[in-house]
Amino acid sequence: MERRLRLPDLWTSLTILGLLILAVLVVWPLYNVFTASLYAEFTGEFGLANYATFFGSGYFRRALWNSLWVSFMGTLLALAIGLPLAVITARYDLRHKALLRILVLLSLISPPFIGAYAWIMLLGRQGVVTQAFAGIGIGLPTIYGAPGIILVTALNLYPLVFLLVYGALLRIDRNLEEASLGLGRTRLQTFQSITLPLTLPAMATGGLLVFLGVLSDFGTPALLGENYPVLATLAFTLFLSEIGGNPAMASTTSVVLVTVAMLLILLQRWVVQRRNYAMEAVNRPEILRMQGWQKWAFPTFAWGMMVIANLPLAIIVYTSFLQTSGPVFLQNFSLDSYRQVFHLVRGAIVNSFTFSALALALIVIAGSVIGYIISRRDTVLTKLLDTGLMIPYVIPGTVLGIGFITAFNEPPIWITGTAAIIVLAYFIRRLPYMVRACASYVYQIDRSVEEASINLGAPPARTFRKIMLPLMAPGIMAGAVLSWVEVINELSATVVLYTGLTSTMPIATYSQVLAGAYGPAAAVASLLILATTLSLVVFTLIGGNDDQLTV
Repeated sequence: MERRLRLPDLWTSLTILGLLILAVLVVWPLYNVFTASLYAEFTGEFGLANYATFFGSGYFRRALWNSLWVSFMGTLLALAIGLPLAVITARYDLRHKALLRILVLLSLISPPFIGAYAWIMLLGRQGVVTQAFAGIGIGLPTIYGAPGIILVTALNLYPLVFLLVYGALLRIDRNLEEASLGLGRTRLQTFQSITLPLTLPAMATGGLLVFLGVLSDFGTPALLGENYPVLATLAFTLFLSEIGGNPAMASTTSVVLVTVAMLLILLQRWVVQRRNYAMEAVNRPEILRMQGWQKWAFPTFAWGMMVIANLPLAIIVYTSFLQTSGPVFLQNFSLDSYRQVFHLVRGAIVNSFTFSALALALIVIAGSVIGYIISRRDTVLTKLLDTGLMIPYVIPGTVLGIGFITAFNEPPIWITGTAAIIVLAYFIRRLPYMVRACASYVYQIDRSVEEASINLGAPPARTFRKIMLPLMAPGIMAGAVLSWVEVINELSATVVLYTGLTSTMPIATYSQVLAGAYGPAAAVASLLILATTLSLVVFTLIGGNDDQLTV
């Protein structure tokens, strides 16, 4: 009797397809980066000569130390901002909390390099604030180098700490804190011994995300670093110098950068596993009334941070309407900067929206399916897929860009210099956002809903399309908005992959700043801010409540 070949079911087939996508767009490029790092820069000999050069050179070691230093200090500053802000917002009767959370999100989803550009306009050598203080004989500290990188990245990434700690504070059972107070401890002692330890996993996760964000950021150190090299900018500079040959030292720097990121992830998981608490609040903590000095100190801190964090956005929009003379802004309002933008970089604007829309379509389709699969099927393949999706999330954009160039610069996939390579880079970098957003909603949907449909004779594909997709719609929309914001503002991967015909708005902004054309740069940046703000409005309108904010 002939044995029939048993084909995998639909979801297994889609899981295999997801793993294949990861293999082609993540594993293969990273493998090429790693192998390129093993061939000596000048002799081409196989070995560890490049790593010996890296760790034997004072310049390379300084770049590594600089990256670790600004990432560590940026994380500390983000924690110093995000932790107290989360406590004030979650536990005290602060007014207009909804507006405050919107402003927090706005500072998060604004591109870091736009913030860097704005602070140059304020505190740069010719900055408005710098010149004002110089006029009265006071010299301000420089915004360039480590201080500027730490300040700008912390102000951009502190919302990661805020959102995670805010959610953790809302999930603490009131009975635990009341029991501590009942034993005679003060609120400060209760916070130190009960509340703070319960939020440690959230703080560790938020701190890790900030550290990785600073470590992988290209735009901020590129604009503010000057003679302060970090790994992300060094990898790009080396890659430019090695175009046409083996990107030996660029690949070596990239491998070191990825290794640091992976070690940090392992450290964070170790910390969380040692101090992890599974808890869902039966009684949510009470909202406390501000007393005495708190009545002025807490609002001053909260709203003062909102002004400082979002001031760069207001400055950019304002200056985009000023007339310019080279790098100097005049005190006359004009639309000349926008006219120049639509004349000079019209193609970059069209490219940004086109590439982002194509990437978003792929992200929504693949992310909704994969998010459903990893939350509903517990197999070795789905676990492998779920773990593999962490890789593109933690890989710096410059590293992914270099990997794409080395992998897709020859047959069978020869797409270097085309729009396709940028769209695929956007797609794989932001796919994890959609997967996580969708999976978080699927976990909340009772399995009996789809089981009833299947029992009535509907095939799995139809059940997914007719039943699950409508129920997953809020998660899909939230993931799509976040992915859109990240994709349209993408700089670090694009700066490696773009050509003259595939330039985008972030590239145009970056190029205009380097050229000293601050007016057109402000105009392009304002268009990016508009796209970002509209996305945030959409997110808020579809129901940006507390639970969604803390997913």
